[in-house]
Formats: sequence, C-alpha cells, structure tokens
Amino acid sequence: MTIAENIRRIRRSAGMTQEEFGRLAGVSSMAVSQWENGRAVPRMGAVEKISLALRIAKSDIIEDGALSDDAGLAAKEHGRFPSGRFSTKGAPMAKVPLVGNTHAGKPCLPEELDEFPEVLVPQFLLDRDPGSYGLEVDGDCMDRICPPGMVAVVQPGVPAKSGDVVVATIDGADSIMRRMTVINGDLILSPESHNTGHENMYIAAQDDRQVHVEHVAYFQSREPF
Repeated sequence: MTIAENIRRIRRSAGMTQEEFGRLAGVSSMAVSQWENGRAVPRMGAVEKISLALRIAKSDIIEDGALSDDAGLAAKEHGRFPSGRFSTKGAPMAKVPLVGNTHAGKPCLPEELDEFPEVLVPQFLLDRDPGSYGLEVDGDCMDRICPPGMVAVVQPGVPAKSGDVVVATIDGADSIMRRMTVINGDLILSPESHNTGHENMYIAAQDDRQVHVEHVAYFQSREPF
C-alpha cells in the first residue's frame, strides 16, 4: 500500500472523519485530504501523533506492507489479521455495555436487564459517540472481517451510510450484521463470509417493512489486546 492508502485505511478503521483524524494528528482536515489523495505526505511530527494515539507503528503509516506484528492474539488465533486492525496496548480505554449478540439473536433491551456486562474499548470511540455499545458476534456471515466471538462496537449516534458495516433489525426481529449498500433508496445488506450459503438481503424503497440500522465502528476481542 502507498502512504495515501495507509492513511485512508487507518482513518476509516478508527471510524474517524478527516476532521477528527486531523485533530488527532494536529493538522487540518484539508491536510488529511491531501495525504489521502497523494498530493502531500505527513511530516514526522504528525506521524508520531497518529502512532501514539492509535498505538500503531510509524512504519504502518509511512511504509508499504501489512500492519506490525503486535497485532494481537485474537486475530492471530484465526490465522489472519483483517486490514485496518491495530493494537490497543497502552491506549486510553473506556467501558461500554455489552448488550447482547448480533447475527443470530436479538440484542437485549435496557429494560430487560438490571445491568449489562462491560467491555473495555478505545476511548476515542466514546469521545465520538458516548452512546456506543457492544454486541458479541454470533455466526459466520461476516467472518471475512470479523470472526465469531469478537465484539462489534456499535455507534447509534453516528449516521450509517452506504458502504458501512451495520447492525440491522427488520420489523423488530433478530439483529443481523451486514455491509449496507443504498441505491436509489433500495437497501442491500450483504454478507462478507467464507460460507457461500449466505445471501444478500434486498429491501426496496417502497417496501412496507420497518428497517433500523446502526453504524458498526470497530471490532475487537472480548478482552482488548
């Protein structure tokens, strides 16, 4: 990957806008845009700020190739490390409630439990959306990017857009996690799985079904690595 591709991948994996990423790096959103379009490269001071904030190696930003070897046990146990993952070792952390499962199972609603178990996630997720919560992934329909048993961090306060991974409920039924594509108001929910038995779900714009989607910003193991 080029430096521009590295920066774009890292920013998107962190669930940040160019403005948010710029604040993290100490530059303007225009500078981030120029980095991602290959019209400029970040100075070492900005690289160091990104490296420290996201706990990734500087070489992951400014050199070709995959992320560094301290990627974490959760992904290594599955024999792969999906693009965009980074270690949270030493990063500021915060707690979010783990409210249920997604893929095969309806998330528990707040009124159904007296309290939720909590998981530690990077602080920047809570800074972006204080209403963030976790769902344990159950099933293999997205196992190309998130193996079963991982925790998906959902951000209901961040608008979901076409191309995002989302958690969706249809007519209040069990939640599913899919890649969402919107074309002329029609909704396509696509699996990203090694299991070819999973199929796209189509919801036409004029469909009477009630669809609710929420943005999935981040994946991690139950215990942050």
